[in-house]
Amino acid sequence: MKQQKQIIVLVVLILVAVGIWGWSFYEPKSGSNGNNSTFLQKPEPLNFPNPTIRWDEVERRRKAEYKGIGINPFSTEGPRPPVVPVPHVPQPGEAGGPPVVPVAPPPLELPASMKFFGYGNVPNDSARRAFLEDGDEVYIVNEGDTLMGRYKILKINNASLEFEEVGSGRRGQKTLEDQGPTA
Repeated sequence: MKQQKQIIVLVVLILVAVGIWGWSFYEPKSGSNGNNSTFLQKPEPLNFPNPTIRWDEVERRRKAEYKGIGINPFSTEGPRPPVVPVPHVPQPGEAGGPPVVPVAPPPLELPASMKFFGYGNVPNDSARRAFLEDGDEVYIVNEGDTLMGRYKILKINNASLEFEEVGSGRRGQKTLEDQGPTA
């Protein structure tokens, strides 16, 4: 019985195939049914005002030069953002700008490696002496002496040393550094 059903299905499929093949050769006759199919009729020309080629326009377009905007069409990067002009802000000293404020020079200091580690008096002399160390060098200076040819010692106090730069006249101060007890 199973084989009988398969034969029936085969016959039905063959009939459908023959029907499709026969339909491909069907041409409608001119009549009431034939007027509805417009794809088999001859096409009508479109209504253009002047269908002739304008050779002057073709030449103008052919001679046109491409002016790119700097974007690579084959790049995966996006376009660059537009450049926004920055308005001019008047600087100090220019017309319409803020007034020029003099900048105070930084405080004068002895070289960072130099340490003020003590002071003392000579028994028969009233002048104080300061003891300064710069690496392996030790300097012993009186008030009024010049240190390293650049700094004039003005006053030696118990906790600080006041000095002046010879070339500029700027003043500075160095505090006494406590070295603590040595063990």
